[in-house]
Amino acid sequence: MPASVSASVPASVPAFELNDGHIHYNRDIWKSLSPQQALELLKENNIRRAIVFSRPTEGTEKLYQLAPDKVIPFVMPYRNFRDKFTWHSDLSIVDYVKGHLDSGIYHGIGEFHLYKKHKDSDVARQLMQLAADYKISISAHADYETIITLVEQQPQVRVIWAHCGMSHRVADVRAAIEKYDNLHCELSFRYNMFDDDFNLKPAWKSLFEEHADRFILGMDTYIGRRWANLAEQTEFARDWLVQLSEQARNKIARDNIQAWFP
Repeated sequence: MPASVSASVPASVPAFELNDGHIHYNRDIWKSLSPQQALELLKENNIRRAIVFSRPTEGTEKLYQLAPDKVIPFVMPYRNFRDKFTWHSDLSIVDYVKGHLDSGIYHGIGEFHLYKKHKDSDVARQLMQLAADYKISISAHADYETIITLVEQQPQVRVIWAHCGMSHRVADVRAAIEKYDNLHCELSFRYNMFDDDFNLKPAWKSLFEEHADRFILGMDTYIGRRWANLAEQTEFARDWLVQLSEQARNKIARDNIQAWFP
């Protein structure tokens, strides 16, 4: 993506303000999108605040230093791309994460990828303990069995389920939300919530209306193309959010993040 790329919300879209629960600013985008340009894209698309995580976490700090009122920093336990696949078995990750938490700027740990084979690893448990000790949240890209393990390990830690399980059954999402008070869901890439005409399926719509305080939006800018298409992503989010009541829409669009990270 060239450095001059910019995107704006089309005039036809009701551009009500959003807060975003899943923004990446990874090393591979730094040369083509400066921190100032990344923040400008958020502004142009009326994203007021965003949970940001990056590989390495210095990307998040670049944005935070310029806009501490806009960026909610989470420390990602990935120093490099390889760590995505090995962090759960690498004890040096615990010191890496703790060292950054000691800076005092971070509100969470994540996004991290964790699946049932490694859900009980010592490193994963230590990161959950750090979240409890520092009284911060976590964001986990995980299967259903793993996310339940995490919420049960540390009931006082807010667990944000990245992508709300991506494709997991809505009945199980509802059951987990209703059983575990510390489980919350971020909704990027949850495209199977919609029918062929992009209307919310009834089971999802009723879940959002009944438990609107447990869900947040996410655009997931994990690659340059997602940054370049940010206007289309936010337009799509606004299009489906207006299918909800005003109260539910406002909570999911921005109020929940604001309440969790005042």
